[in-house]
Amino acid sequence: MPSLTPFLKLMVLALVLPISTASYAQDPVHSDPLEIDRTAPPGLVELTVPSGGHDMVGHLYTANGPGPHATVVMLHGFPGNEKNLDLAQALRRAGFNTLYFHYRGAWGSGGTYSAQHVIEDAHAALAYVRAQGKAGKFRIDPARISLFGHSLGGFNAIITGADDKDVRCTVAAAPADLVPFVKTATSDVVSGTDAEAPVPGLDGYSFADLVRETKENAATFSLVPRMAAFGGRALMIVSGDKDNVVPLETQTPLAGAARAAGADPFVHAVLDADHGFSWGRFKFMDTVVPWMQQNCQ
Repeated sequence: MPSLTPFLKLMVLALVLPISTASYAQDPVHSDPLEIDRTAPPGLVELTVPSGGHDMVGHLYTANGPGPHATVVMLHGFPGNEKNLDLAQALRRAGFNTLYFHYRGAWGSGGTYSAQHVIEDAHAALAYVRAQGKAGKFRIDPARISLFGHSLGGFNAIITGADDKDVRCTVAAAPADLVPFVKTATSDVVSGTDAEAPVPGLDGYSFADLVRETKENAATFSLVPRMAAFGGRALMIVSGDKDNVVPLETQTPLAGAARAAGADPFVHAVLDADHGFSWGRFKFMDTVVPWMQQNCQ
């Protein structure tokens, strides 16, 4: 059979490329939406979320189209240097609104920072987005609210998701189970000069404060018992096998407890990654976004 002429090769490419491009353009991790609804385009709303009599600063990425849209509340870690806003943007392209905010006493938000306040603040954020949705604001569907948290935010997502049965699904990336960690902390760690220094970005709160507060609230903060609340509910845990901040071996008991509780759907994704998924951001988003599209919308 004779080989294709250059003209025929061009014709074949002309037929194939639009199909490939269309498929790629619909991938929310790697490309923008094919079409923008000009009457209800994607947007950014600067806002404050009330909690404990103070205002927490934040913003809402609103999704394309009139909605109402499922909404993801993003919970950052300690102190919150990795914000995962690339994931928030990808989730927005996938059709979610995404709320990002700073806890009380963190990064300019009013009030006092503490681990207990972090949990209260997550509940306040859930209440806020539901109230806005019920009021017909920001194209939020108040019945479809989910949580994503990283590190201490993963700890927070598990505790808050366990407490609030109306949370549609929970994703915890590199979740920090504080209780096993602080059991191994020595007195030098708790009282050392560096540990007592206020953490940049937080209002006077130190690593030593976190250790002390966790020891005082061990029964409340322990994550493994919380997994019983996820029976029949959507849960995802994402871990990095090179994580030297929250080692993988401290996260696998959470996954085991989730399976034993009957979390459904449930997945524990273990990636070639450090604590911040620093060298595999696309792989990280390719893991989280499709799962949330399938289970949280």
